[in-house]
Amino acid sequence: MITWGYQICLDLWLAGLAAGSYFVAFLAERFGKHTDHQLLHTALYIGIPAALTGVIFLITDLGYPLRFWHLFVFINFKSPMSLGSWLLMLWMAIAVLIVLLWHTRNRLPIKPGILHRIMGYLRWAGFFVSMLLMTYTGALLAASVRPLWASTFLLPPLFVVSAISTGAAILILTGLITRMWKTHGETIRRMIQAVSIVIMVELVILTVFVLWLSQSGIPGANESMKMLTIGMLAVPFWLGVVFLAILVAFVLYVTHWNKKVGDHRAVFGASVVSSVFVIFGGLILRFVIVIGGQI
Repeated sequence: MITWGYQICLDLWLAGLAAGSYFVAFLAERFGKHTDHQLLHTALYIGIPAALTGVIFLITDLGYPLRFWHLFVFINFKSPMSLGSWLLMLWMAIAVLIVLLWHTRNRLPIKPGILHRIMGYLRWAGFFVSMLLMTYTGALLAASVRPLWASTFLLPPLFVVSAISTGAAILILTGLITRMWKTHGETIRRMIQAVSIVIMVELVILTVFVLWLSQSGIPGANESMKMLTIGMLAVPFWLGVVFLAILVAFVLYVTHWNKKVGDHRAVFGASVVSSVFVIFGGLILRFVIVIGGQI
């Protein structure tokens, strides 16, 4: 019986997308040359609506949407759903506060130096909460007794690298569409290089995950592996996740990763297509894992 439907798949995907984009933007700014925080703010403008939409999907999946506030009466540290809901709300609160302070910084009765430190603390807080939020999206399922979910410790790392890759891809795609590459071209090029490595790590984890399912000896694990690889979920798994979101995206990224994205239409187009594949591949991955664990 399937108790978690498409709403949970979308919630996990959107939460990972929000956290992943912030995580990537934060690191890109910390190790890059730009100090205008444009990339981080782009991640927030993407992440806040994504996280809010994820909360809406989570609420609708409860069956009694008007009772959603029960999740926020207290924190149940033994419930990944409760922890995840709190983490998602905490991340949104930090993100909204950063945006508000940034847009009102010239009108606030706070010394610039103090405001700068406050903004710095908030950005670091968002970074750490993003890491927890990315981990939650896999830990929520791993806490179950379903063979596909609980038979290995690899599910949380798989969802973390997927969140990072989708977060980087949405930033790359947004940077290309909004022509941010004109001012942050080198940063976007480095993100393309980084996401190429990340999706290969994702492929390794996914391969080990499938092999573990087939060899673990846990009741039901081998059947889950067969359903994923040769059964009813094989087409979205192989075509949507492995082929398009990993292999094709990797080839398109790597083919042009040393070229400036705005110089040639082929480079621009390949970066757009590969980013779209990675973003929606993350959704398909969550779909096959969430639905597959309940069949």
